[in-house]
Amino acid sequence: MIYTVTLNPAVDVSLHVKDGLMPGSINKSYGVRTDPGGKGINVSKTLKVLGKKSVICIGVCGDDGDRLLRMLDNIGAEVISVRYPSGNTRINVKITGENGVTTDINGEGPLYDKDTIVNLTALIRERLTDGDTVVISGRPPLGAPADIYADLIKSFSEISGVKVILDASDRYLIEGLFAKPYAVKPTCEELEIDNDSDSAKSEASEIILRGVKRCLISMGSVGAVYASSDHEAVYSRALDVKANCTTGCGDAMTAGLAYAAEEGLSSDETFRLCMALAGAEAETEGTNPPSKERVSELLDSFPI
Repeated sequence: MIYTVTLNPAVDVSLHVKDGLMPGSINKSYGVRTDPGGKGINVSKTLKVLGKKSVICIGVCGDDGDRLLRMLDNIGAEVISVRYPSGNTRINVKITGENGVTTDINGEGPLYDKDTIVNLTALIRERLTDGDTVVISGRPPLGAPADIYADLIKSFSEISGVKVILDASDRYLIEGLFAKPYAVKPTCEELEIDNDSDSAKSEASEIILRGVKRCLISMGSVGAVYASSDHEAVYSRALDVKANCTTGCGDAMTAGLAYAAEEGLSSDETFRLCMALAGAEAETEGTNPPSKERVSELLDSFPI
């Protein structure tokens, strides 16, 4: 089973504007959709498309937290949830122009509460068995300690055969790498390196040397770099697709890593799947997952 952990989930509101966001002006939208959001939730939505079950593990609070839980119930998601003692689950607004450029306005959400995180960790641990995969992704609540994800990685990895995948940024990524997760999916910006293939290949190779088994560095429209303990770092350009909304492409890649971990895919198969998922996700609206049919089409056209 795959468990996706999102400590600071959201209700995503996606708007479309004709000419892109015009600061200081009245912007009229011609389309709006609302989705359950947060990076781990996006991963679970993509896994469902691939036919893989997952359990969404979240912390919620306030009226918008209740709203999020209802949305997840409506799509038939299996959920493990805990409640923060105060605050409100955040609202994230995505504004996309016809040129495919998306502007994100993300809310803050609740403050960090240690007891709530301890409770969620215990609920997940009691479910984990050999061969399970845990995906930890997104930003934690405000005020969370730098080693919050490192502690979660260590806790889940104590259970024999459990693989942990990390998709984080800033100090949470830096500290998390010290805990040696099974796989990571950072961006060049998150790693504070140049967004080019040579820099990404060098960094991915270094991360593997530090004990991580698989590393996928996403580079937006430039492409991505993949490396593993049994495969040297390789680069692929992004697939040539019409981008409707780039939000969620990285989460689709993370879903690919989780699917590959569960199915025992080779490094080549893993990289191809992740690139196809990212391309298909770019074509969708909001944080809606890509269709399985489109992912299959892009896999067939992927250069080998």
